[in-house]
Amino acid sequence: MASKECPTCKARFRGDIVTCPLDGGILAEPVDEYLGATIAGRYVVEELIGTGGMARVYRARHQVIGRDVALKFLEPKLTQDERQRKRFLGEARAANQISHQHIIDITDYGETPEGAVYMVMEYLDGRTLGDEIDNGPLPTPRALRIAEQVAQGLARAHELGVIHRDVKPDNICLIQRGPEHDFVKLLDFGIARIQDDLRITAAGALIGTPEYIAPEQVRSGTATPATDMYALGCVLFEMLTGQLPFEGGTSLLLVKHLNDAPPTPSDFEPSIPAEVDELVHKMMAKEAEHRHRDAYHLAEELQRHIRQLPSTRRSRRAPTDTETQPDPVVPKKKPVRRSPPLTEDDTWQRALAMFSALVREAHPKGDAPPWLSEALRQMATLTQEVNSLRESLLDQGEVATEREQQDADMRHQIGIALDQLGNDESKVSRSIIENEEQALREEAELNDAMAQMFRKARAIPRPIRPGIIGAEDIEMLNGMLESTDVLAETRGRVAGLRAQLDAHHLERKDLVFQIAALKDKITSRQTANTTDLDIVHEEVNRIDGQIRAKLEAGAALAQKVSAYFDSFPELRERIASRRDSSKSYPKPSLTKPATG
Repeated sequence: MASKECPTCKARFRGDIVTCPLDGGILAEPVDEYLGATIAGRYVVEELIGTGGMARVYRARHQVIGRDVALKFLEPKLTQDERQRKRFLGEARAANQISHQHIIDITDYGETPEGAVYMVMEYLDGRTLGDEIDNGPLPTPRALRIAEQVAQGLARAHELGVIHRDVKPDNICLIQRGPEHDFVKLLDFGIARIQDDLRITAAGALIGTPEYIAPEQVRSGTATPATDMYALGCVLFEMLTGQLPFEGGTSLLLVKHLNDAPPTPSDFEPSIPAEVDELVHKMMAKEAEHRHRDAYHLAEELQRHIRQLPSTRRSRRAPTDTETQPDPVVPKKKPVRRSPPLTEDDTWQRALAMFSALVREAHPKGDAPPWLSEALRQMATLTQEVNSLRESLLDQGEVATEREQQDADMRHQIGIALDQLGNDESKVSRSIIENEEQALREEAELNDAMAQMFRKARAIPRPIRPGIIGAEDIEMLNGMLESTDVLAETRGRVAGLRAQLDAHHLERKDLVFQIAALKDKITSRQTANTTDLDIVHEEVNRIDGQIRAKLEAGAALAQKVSAYFDSFPELRERIASRRDSSKSYPKPSLTKPATG
């Protein structure tokens, strides 16, 4: 049953109550069902900061660590759609396992007892890249540094099998971290999907933003790591020029992405170097295999271009994930519990004080009816029990927060090792391709040398008689010997290349094995952590249910007591003045609001 809210004190009640038993206000549907709620026993929702077609985002206060977080709720009308619920929670799971400094940190996710689906993210105080581009083109060094950070985040995600599928300026947040003004956070993995996982998007649905969509997405809806790199190429073009690479209605945009060659950035901004033009064109190649092999390769090439630009040599770059630890979810030492804001417990304390004063005024001789004294005693007991249960909620919140921190630390350390191995594997794989191509060229030369030797050998007259070798025959023999030398030299180079290739293949096999072991460790740890958090969430919901039951019982008692005092005409004016004074009180909620 949905809760109702008092317009005066903002207390919330369930059941058939019509007026507020605390100040007599007429109860109504709350303006926002989430504001004032405490989620999972530790996140107090304080302010709406963003809305979208699928979700609402609020600023909330983490009561264990005293830090703001962002709470994202799936729109209530969508919670009944199982596909949308899976997609929403899939975003949380996908981003949660990545744990990279350039990807927004998702620390918790779950469902409330009423069925609301939520995720808890780090609170970012920054601006989107889209807002920056609205002010005009970015200098080339700045654009490259931003793109490099996005590529670093994508590399980690891709290594873990997660494809973003909607890279665009509005999903790239720029924040201040230390001296770095353009520290990148990649947002919204809402349409990301884990490779080889159950696809939860509608069959045949076009996923992505048309201005940044890759040709293969248009053709078949298929998304690969190269898809994200194409979108990042479009974003880099837009940063450099202040314009989209292709414009038009949706259908025209899709056709252009499929068929039209990307424009050249320097045609719009002549100061852009030709090497950067080539980089953008490679990122936006129509065929995925013509783009960078992976995001590690792309980040490496972006770094090389940054180093080559004279103006960037004195510029600060964003620290790599191995150099800068992300802000921890909680401090390493035991956190100091932050005093919670005024809650319904404070409302009940005020109500009890008011009712006790009214008892003395209505019954100065101490002849109050026994039921009234008993009702006030029960209300006091319920308030104490609620306070005790809230302490238990905070204890559970501390347990969950500590587990989250341990899990985040583990994933971060494994992620750094994964990046190192992934980057090494990318380089070795590129060396294998280069060596294969060189070996094929050398083998072609070997075949040509062998053919030349055979031709020269066949040209020598037969039989060769001892002592009767003429000058011409000697020349032919010398030519054949030279061909033999060339053949031997070429065969040696080919053998060396093949040996090098064998060594590279063994190295790559070892790297792939180590990468798989780290991925398995992340998966197993995440499974264990999810189970642990599910247990904590169940306990939190159980305690929360007890709190609500006691508050509803208290509300029924308060309504009865309030009605009794309203029957005293001489007290009405004083009660009204007390009610008016309650308007200056803080406005906590009485019960956790319905979120279904």
